[in-house]
Amino acid sequence: MSGRARPTRPRRADLSQHFLRGASATRLVQATSVSKSDLVLEIGPGRGALTAPLTKIARKVVAIELDAHLAASLRGRAPSNLEVVTADFLQIELPTERYCVAGNIPYAISTEIIRKLDEAVQPPTDAWLVTQREVAFRMCGRPYTRENLWSLRLKPKWHLEVVHHLKKKEFDPPPSVESVFLNMRHRGRVVIEEEDLPRYGRLLEEVFRRNTPLNQSLRPRLSKLQIRRLAADLRFSVADMPGDLMFEQWLGIFRFCRSNGSIDE
Repeated sequence: MSGRARPTRPRRADLSQHFLRGASATRLVQATSVSKSDLVLEIGPGRGALTAPLTKIARKVVAIELDAHLAASLRGRAPSNLEVVTADFLQIELPTERYCVAGNIPYAISTEIIRKLDEAVQPPTDAWLVTQREVAFRMCGRPYTRENLWSLRLKPKWHLEVVHHLKKKEFDPPPSVESVFLNMRHRGRVVIEEEDLPRYGRLLEEVFRRNTPLNQSLRPRLSKLQIRRLAADLRFSVADMPGDLMFEQWLGIFRFCRSNGSIDE
């Protein structure tokens, strides 16, 4: 299978199709940790720019393409370790065996795709995603931007990092927004026990919904004295807003609330 983009009919704007150019796609694949033992689930292969180099280094690639025309084109020139599935990624069942994910994903549904991966019974070991810069920064939080509800809910299970910034000319056609290559690496063993993740999420939702300084948003779960002591121990100000704190500080707050019974069961 050639990595060169082959002539095809005009892109479908409704599917957010901005195809990577072959040379750029090869560099991105070389930046991943995909190896000969890996099953790779590729989201939105399009013309196959990422697919071609992935099939050269992975044990098997399963490419999920919603556009039937593009899927047929890929299927007609597929190597033996490539399976092309015509389907909506958001509707398919994810593998039950060990796998990783790669893709130049549709920017319009980036959040839904990341949510599906995060909530999977068997999540991928790694996800390597070309996506809009602002979406990636929001998912990562620090060091790219302030922490937020999304980044803080992902970080107990995932290490998130922007590994490459792409230029608009690396796409056909060039998108109107900035793009990056985002890596989501599953931690394996989460830093919060699985049964505690819903409680952690509820605490965050409650505090971010109030959107007030911590000396207000942490009440009535904690007393003013407890909040002041936590602020001293974890090195934050009671006047800080929720997004001002780092993930590790939120872990400390949650663990304190969990230990003293101020988190609902």
